[in-house]
Amino acid sequence: MKKVEVDVLVIALNKIEYDARLSNFIDTFDKNGLRIATVTLDNYEFVKSKENRFRVEVRENIKTIAKVVDFLTAGKNFLEFVVPKYVLCSDVYSLPLGVKFKKKYNAKLIYDSREIYSALASLNEKPFKQFVLKYFERINVKNVDAIIVTGDLDKEYLSKLFPKKRIEVVYNYPKKIDTLKPVDLRKKFGLSEKNILAIYQGVLLKGRGIELCVSSLKYAEELHLIIAGSGSMEKEYQDLAKNLALDERVHFLGQIPYEKLLQYTSGCDVGLCLIEPISFSYKLALPNKLFEYVQAGIPVLATNLPAISRVFKSFRIGELVEPNVTPKDLSEAIVSVASNKEQYRMELEKCSELFVWEQQEKIIMDLVK
Repeated sequence: MKKVEVDVLVIALNKIEYDARLSNFIDTFDKNGLRIATVTLDNYEFVKSKENRFRVEVRENIKTIAKVVDFLTAGKNFLEFVVPKYVLCSDVYSLPLGVKFKKKYNAKLIYDSREIYSALASLNEKPFKQFVLKYFERINVKNVDAIIVTGDLDKEYLSKLFPKKRIEVVYNYPKKIDTLKPVDLRKKFGLSEKNILAIYQGVLLKGRGIELCVSSLKYAEELHLIIAGSGSMEKEYQDLAKNLALDERVHFLGQIPYEKLLQYTSGCDVGLCLIEPISFSYKLALPNKLFEYVQAGIPVLATNLPAISRVFKSFRIGELVEPNVTPKDLSEAIVSVASNKEQYRMELEKCSELFVWEQQEKIIMDLVK
């Protein structure tokens, strides 16, 4: 295969179709006329030239470390014929491959640190694995030219960890959507206008408040929970709903392509962003779902955590609950927000113009000039 010269090579241990942030980066590069190549777990139509979409196959249902080894081993096959000026690694696991491209072609390496990988919730009770990941990140970051983070508090933390590195904030904003065609979820599930639809969208993991959301349905018969996403805890949450005799009021939609997601979101009454501060990374979280709910025009019920509360202090787009909120109190809060959603409409409309990806594209393009 002949060599392909590109402006930006994007590497990610993920599927772009379901990754909002990654797809937005690629779209920005594409519409600004940059030549792009991708090394990910899937092919995707954002990249116009088919020969520049490289799919890496990894084994299914294996542990993360094995998946990373599979990805990095297979990814090395592209070293000989993809020649980038810039490399964007969309997670910590992609960094070793990005470092190889940097050294081989003298490319600039950009690291999108979308989480505090040195303090992950999934490794909260696995200190040795957390130590290894922290060391893994530190070793590879030595070769990074710039770091991107998702919020100001993340920048403050990583600036202390990596004081000599350029760090830029690119929030998890969605792209601006001018016209939404809401999916009629009431019709889909045979519900009436009296029913309140609360939605959780995202990966189904511990610490995302999903168990709390399911349990809250016991205290308000009109409440239904829409879950858009998949993850390692999906079966556990399905079993929980069944054990509580709530399975007819918890509706699992599965993983929805990002380009269609907000059509489902906008068909609901309240968006749930209930992060449990079980790790430092989660404590500083400013999730993309918060801004996606705003873009979909529905009020948000979120946890009172530092980064999230900064948004709510400036804009009344919903209400905050404390991290130790009970299921009963949560159900009352959901009903209250849904019943009074008109009072949030003006702020939601204002924020739907402010909290958009397009507002950040200059920062992104400055990184690849």
